[in-house]
Amino acid sequence: MRPSVKKRTSQLKDLISQVDKTEANSLLNLVEDLLDSDQPELMAETKNSYSSGSYRIQMPGNRYEEQKSLQALVSKPDLSQSIALFERLIAKELESVATQLGIENEELQAWIDLQIEVPAKTILNLLRTAKEMGLDPLREEVGFTQYEDGNWQVYITVDGAIKLLNRHTAFDGITFNQSENLIEGIPEWIECTIHRKDQSCPTTIREYYLEARSEQTIWQKMPRRMLRNRAIQQCVRLIISN
Repeated sequence: MRPSVKKRTSQLKDLISQVDKTEANSLLNLVEDLLDSDQPELMAETKNSYSSGSYRIQMPGNRYEEQKSLQALVSKPDLSQSIALFERLIAKELESVATQLGIENEELQAWIDLQIEVPAKTILNLLRTAKEMGLDPLREEVGFTQYEDGNWQVYITVDGAIKLLNRHTAFDGITFNQSENLIEGIPEWIECTIHRKDQSCPTTIREYYLEARSEQTIWQKMPRRMLRNRAIQQCVRLIISN
């Protein structure tokens, strides 16, 4: 048998030996690399066991279900360490944000505990954004939303955007403009322009009604205000960097 074949078989046995003994005991007596075996009956049982340079454990005797169970044990990642890490990071950021904003740790923790469906990484991202920007999630200055594809996104609310504007030393005014063309009685677009004392040209962002609107009740009741708020949020994202 070729040395490379023996090496692969040895590595496979080492891997199996790391699995729970009750699951893997019967597999430690694997024959050498069956693809290079001179035994036709074994070759027939393992003809689909090798694909794209990786092995799939195939046992003689029609034990495919046992093989699949072992594969799951070998390939299943240990998530406990990752979960524990996120919990430590969240606890650390929570304490830092609470101290910075002057709120009680327990109050912020209670708010986080209510976000049952939100992934831990999104919670961590929100806390870091709150700390970096000095925004209070309890006052709805920063929040998160879930898109149709299931992904979560942290965003600065219009209240948070206005807070960032008003406390920025270079902020020098804000103006709005809107389209004369109407869609369902709503301006086709609204522009937000923000001026900074340290910039020679203002920054203008245009938000379109057909792109920004949603099925939320607030959009049905106050579509113009919501479109204006969206324009503010997007303009602040560009112009307020520190």
